Amino acid sequence: MKKFYLLSVLAAATLSLQAAVFTSPGNGTTWTMTSIAAIDTTGVTASEDGKTFTVTENVIISEGDTFQMEDGITIKLAKSVEIDIEGTALMAPAERSLITNTEGTVAPKCIWVKTANATTPLEVKNLDFEYGALKLSPAYGANISDCTFRYQQASVSNGTASLQLGGVGMNSTESYTVRNCTFEYNKRSAIGTPSNASVALLIENNTFNYNDDQNLNYPHINVTACDRGVVIRNNTIVGNREKNLGGGIIVADLMGVTSDAQTLIENNNVSDCRYGIAVYSKQNAIVRDNYLLNNNTEKTPANGGSGINFYEPNGVGLVAKVYRNHIEGSLWGVTVVGCKDVNLGRTDVAEDDENYCPGLNVFINNGNGSEQNGFDGDSEFQRFDLYNNSGNTVYAMNNYWYIGSDASPRVTIMDVEDNPALGQVIYTPWAGTTATGIDTARTARSLTGVKYYNINGVESTTPFQGLNIIVNEYNDGSKTTGKVIH
Repeated sequence: MKKFYLLSVLAAATLSLQAAVFTSPGNGTTWTMTSIAAIDTTGVTASEDGKTFTVTENVIISEGDTFQMEDGITIKLAKSVEIDIEGTALMAPAERSLITNTEGTVAPKCIWVKTANATTPLEVKNLDFEYGALKLSPAYGANISDCTFRYQQASVSNGTASLQLGGVGMNSTESYTVRNCTFEYNKRSAIGTPSNASVALLIENNTFNYNDDQNLNYPHINVTACDRGVVIRNNTIVGNREKNLGGGIIVADLMGVTSDAQTLIENNNVSDCRYGIAVYSKQNAIVRDNYLLNNNTEKTPANGGSGINFYEPNGVGLVAKVYRNHIEGSLWGVTVVGCKDVNLGRTDVAEDDENYCPGLNVFINNGNGSEQNGFDGDSEFQRFDLYNNSGNTVYAMNNYWYIGSDASPRVTIMDVEDNPALGQVIYTPWAGTTATGIDTARTARSLTGVKYYNINGVESTTPFQGLNIIVNEYNDGSKTTGKVIH
């Protein structure tokens, strides 16, 4: 049967086998790991039960052909191996499948889907990725849901994110959604897009734990702004305090690829990172309803550690409204460097005025010094809730500043009164300065712990080999559970 199958395929078209790479003929054939393994020269072999496939050479599914992910299989990729899908990809098996490496910490490259002739978004679902990345650049983008990404071994050749979205020169219809996925222990970023390309993004309801495992100053989410919109909401991000350089969220346009970028970052829980949220370069941003806790792992305050950082030194293009955020325990609460207009609360105009912003941000114990986070030196802890490191006026009315009933927020603000080169912060009237007042402000749910259970019910703070039940615990007493394979 195996010879007959091979002859049937060769009768339809020839197979190009150069440099130990299997390239499908592009004649309309639907390929699976089972059918590829049936050909001796492909570098793909199957286990006796037909459920595990080892790939030792690159595989290319050509334009015109289809690759279908089978249900409940395991694909093991050898070092530096990748599967490129230039044709149609069917990547949503009914039964969960695993893409991993062959052994130890061996680093495969990726599965790369780059379908140029797609007319609808690619669906990616029910897949677990380990050690290698998933790289997507199909013409109409993709919807990714209910997947896990862990242990990606980042490098220049393998990429710097476990989920890499978009490519240079993609058309205006390309957009991506990432929902209900888990990202853990990846060497650098969890999600990334190219700095020289812009794709529309919706990233929501995902869990990010302990990424930037190499401790190389990569955020969990590292994406480029887009004229068609970047939305990041309802995600939980927890950094590893033993790895002090991993950040939370960055949305930037460092290479000027957008003209009217729109960004919405809302209702995220970010804790124990070097910084919480960073918005860089020209864009129109709304940052609201985020819970940012103890993002202070940076050991040198001059190098970072903001709950929220806005950075656009030319001061001509970054416009942001910032409201109903909870910012606690950062080295710097909110920092503004340059920028055109960062508005943390303006209530002296009508609610339908374009400059109106409700404020209601909560600032608690943001600052730095020898008493915070183990800093060396003789300096005492100093509060820094809002640092206006620009020449602009920054409005910050109607916010909560946890400083005690007799104090003024002025003591936690850096502006023209501290340095004549800086702009003014207008912080009066304020909403409250005591814990009682702050209790009335809106705060989001925050992750307080992650536990793993093996099939015997044994508990651990790190995953077991094989199947795990993961339990995320939150400060409001609620829990979420899921299954992961390590």
